[in-house]
Amino acid sequence: MADKKTKETKKVSRVKKQVSRSIDINKEEVIKEIKDDLTAKVKEQITKELIDNIKGDVATLVKDEVTKEIKKDVEKENKKQSRRLLRGRRGKIFRRDIIIIALLLIIAYLLWFMYNHNYVNFSINSNLNNTVINNDKKTISTKEDYSYLLDMATVNLPVSNIDAITIYTDAYNETNMPSIIKLNLAYNNLLKDEFTTDEIKDSYIKIFGKSDNFKNESFDYACKHFKYENGKYTLTSNDCKDTNKEIVEKIINTTNKNNIVTITTVVGVYDKDSKSLYNYKNLYDAVAVNLNSNFKLTDYQNKLSTHKYTFKKNNDNYYFEKIEKI
Repeated sequence: MADKKTKETKKVSRVKKQVSRSIDINKEEVIKEIKDDLTAKVKEQITKELIDNIKGDVATLVKDEVTKEIKKDVEKENKKQSRRLLRGRRGKIFRRDIIIIALLLIIAYLLWFMYNHNYVNFSINSNLNNTVINNDKKTISTKEDYSYLLDMATVNLPVSNIDAITIYTDAYNETNMPSIIKLNLAYNNLLKDEFTTDEIKDSYIKIFGKSDNFKNESFDYACKHFKYENGKYTLTSNDCKDTNKEIVEKIINTTNKNNIVTITTVVGVYDKDSKSLYNYKNLYDAVAVNLNSNFKLTDYQNKLSTHKYTFKKNNDNYYFEKIEKI
């Protein structure tokens, strides 16, 4: 009986050991299975996170790259548009400048044309504006006033007359000017075939402002010859043998200061037959040839002589003071 219990006990013990080993084996397998399962899940989770992170990084990277490309494209397009706008703006500015230059040239030409045709005078001093030059003349424009003053001092003689260019050869005033020239100037206000000594003397005073050096004698004017006799002047001849040459004169500057007007002119001799221009100092060598009827005397100013006329104001009238070569 005791042996039977002992055998059962051993058997039970052996079964326990087997069960225990079986449990240990299963435990390890379970643990290993759990570990493997956890490892797989962890790997799956990590992989998923990595993939998500990579996707995020790639997305960010792609976004940055796309943004950069878009910026480059936008900047490139902006530069292209800017250059296009700049070219258009430059073109507009260039066209505007061309138009402005053309207008300025047209204005300059019109002013030059008006000046050369005695419509305006840029040298006129404002002090003479609206000045009335009496001398038995009507009130006229400032430019015409100056032209009128020059007309008072114009010698009307053919070049063949030895006295024609006398006034241009030296400095002259009322005191030392040849009497025949002064009478010629005085006749500018008469222009008739017969007149008395009182008439030409009055005209003389209107030009010079005085008669201290007035002298009656026969004189020439243009192609006319006036004979003085018994207090009267009479036209005795009107024949010009040499009319192809004439003295030509052009105003190049006019100033007025302290009631003294100065008129600067350029003077030449024009041969109408040969259409040539000469300096009165040399009537053999032409300054210019083959000129048309509209030639500009000022174009040859550096080859011709220039002279300055001076007129002084007294009692609202301007009187011839002197002429001098510059």
